[in-house]
Amino acid sequence: MNFRIILLLIIIITIFNGCLIFSDINKNEEDLFKSGKNYYYSSINFDLDKTKTCVAINKINQFIREYPNSCNVKEAYRLLNDLLKKIEDKNYNIADSYFLMGRYQVSLIYFKNLIKNFPDGFFKEQILYKICLSQYKLSKKKDFFRSYEEYMKYFSHLSNAKKLKFLYKKLKNI
Repeated sequence: MNFRIILLLIIIITIFNGCLIFSDINKNEEDLFKSGKNYYYSSINFDLDKTKTCVAINKINQFIREYPNSCNVKEAYRLLNDLLKKIEDKNYNIADSYFLMGRYQVSLIYFKNLIKNFPDGFFKEQILYKICLSQYKLSKKKDFFRSYEEYMKYFSHLSNAKKLKFLYKKLKNI
């Protein structure tokens, strides 16, 4: 009889300890997700400070790595995409500001970094177009031809392609 009671106690303790362990795991998962989400919501205005956005990205990435089968992973990816879009927007606006000021060399650096960091980003067409224009303005003939080919590979059907084709022909005749 004592043996049965001891065995029953061991089983009960094992079951309850297991539940406590699983509840801690779920709590850690929930805490990490909530932490990332809180940083996401506190980084609404990326123009003011990028620190919270970077922390949010790190927290959400950590959550996705540690809990890939969580029911919150889909939302985590959505939040992560929104944060990355904010960074892309800000960097594009910086590059475009330099471009509009006529500081083509600096804008070229920013635009090239944008293409490197966001190869399929939202602004890809505008970036490739402005890279071509910057190189044209800087009289970088070989670089212009290379960038022109890159642009045409993806966007030959757009109106900016006609403008670039005109510049291309103009440089070919020089």
